This record gives sequence, C-alpha cells and structure tokens, in this order.
Amino acid sequence: MANERAIDEQLFISLIHNHVNNQTPSGIKISSAFPHPYTLCRTIESGATRRAHHDLQIEIMDETLVTKITKKVEFKGSKHFKPIDPTKQPWANGVQFYNGPGHKFTIGHTYARQFYDTMIDELIAHYDIQAEKPSYEIWSKDAFRQGKPKSAFVCELREKGYLSSHLSDMRKKFNRTFVVTALDLITLLEEVETIANEVLDCKDYWLQIHGNIENPETFHVQWSNKTAPLKIDEVSQIESNSDSDINFKFISEDGAEFTAKMRWGYGQCITNIRIDIK
Repeated sequence: MANERAIDEQLFISLIHNHVNNQTPSGIKISSAFPHPYTLCRTIESGATRRAHHDLQIEIMDETLVTKITKKVEFKGSKHFKPIDPTKQPWANGVQFYNGPGHKFTIGHTYARQFYDTMIDELIAHYDIQAEKPSYEIWSKDAFRQGKPKSAFVCELREKGYLSSHLSDMRKKFNRTFVVTALDLITLLEEVETIANEVLDCKDYWLQIHGNIENPETFHVQWSNKTAPLKIDEVSQIESNSDSDINFKFISEDGAEFTAKMRWGYGQCITNIRIDIK
C-alpha cells in the first residue's frame, strides 16, 4: 500500500508539472489559486528525499513582475472530488508529513532495547538460528537500518522468517506488552515538536488537490503558506486495534490533533524501526 501511494503521488506530481508549465485549463486553475501578491511562474521537477522534505519547487514573482524566487512545496493530493477544509492543517488528508528512523527518538531506543531483551531468544528457538546471538549494539544497527540487514544473525532471521505469520504474531505479542511511562511521553513530545518543526520549516508552501486534475471542473485546489511553528500541549499513547504498531496522539496549542506511528518498516521484527508522523 505504501509503495502504491508513493507511485500515485509521483504520477500526480508529474501531472501538476505538465499542466502548470503548459498552462492547460487545469494548470491555469492551479496557478490562479496561488496566494497574492505573488504570481506562480512554473514548477520545477525536484522532490523529496530523506534529507529534502518537499515534493517540488516553484518559481514565483512578486507584484513587480521582475524578480523570480524559488520556493519549496509539499503536495498533498486525493483522488476524491471533495472540498478542501481550509480550517484543517494542509497535511490532514494526506500521507504522513514526516517518516524517519526510530533511532532519532528516545522511545525508539526504548522499544528496541525491550524487544531485544524479551523476544530475541524466542526468535532464536523458533527459527533455529545458527548465527551467534549478537550484542544489542550490533543487533540494533540492523533494527534501525532503512534497508536489508547486514549482521549474520538478522540476515539469517530474514531468510527464514521474512513475511511469515509468526514474525507478525511476534510483533503483535510484544506490542501488547509495550506501555510507555509518563517520562517517555514528555521526552517524545519534546522530540516530536523539534523534529516536526524542522521538517515543516522546509516547506514554503503546501499544495492540496482533490479530484481528477485532468479536468478543471473535477478537482478542488488550495495553496497554503508556510505553517506556523508547532507547539504541542499534550501527548498520549493510544490503543491499536490490531496491535500492529505503537500509536501516539498529539494535541497542539491551537487544538489541532495529529498522530505518530512507531512500526517496523522493512520486515516485521527484522529491520527499520521507524516513526511516521501525520
């Protein structure tokens, strides 16, 4: 599903480039919606990476129509032709606005340490792992790795258990026992606020499109300026219906709510403990 969403978003963005830069009727609609006093000149095909938290760039001009300025844009789209609520955060109806490695968060290390201490021996017994049990330091490098493992132990675990129902069940079994403390939540609030604001600061504008971009009559469009710094007032751990992930809810100073999900991103119980914020 995640890969499908990424492909859909890439296709959507390529259509934005085509329509805006060729000034089709749909492109004119998108350009005309850009906030005054600036004029949207063109879009530039540059996008998000693990270090660049935006989807495309644009060239705009001020009211003098002389100086061109390049700005970074985050895109959030939907295939559904539904009105865009201007009172909600621009990322509310899209995929996460941040996804990154769990080792950037103290709670990620807490999760990994407890998993290692309570589940590794059971994995060894069930899969008859022949590789030597690694130290926590070696194992955790793979646990947080954004890709295939490198240690002999986790490589063997992946070979024997990747996509198995047993590893999925092991994840759920552990998640049911993982309860954070009040101190964990305070630390998480501070870390999420810092990282979220670093990411949000990289986005000069937000572009939302709902519907079929090929016809100007069948989509809604809204541009939003850079969002104000996020100030989080509350955080809580929330129950997961399937025990698949560890979920948290945040409430900001203005009452807006968003969530964070801690999960295994590349094989359950194998690699890529990560946190997605939406």
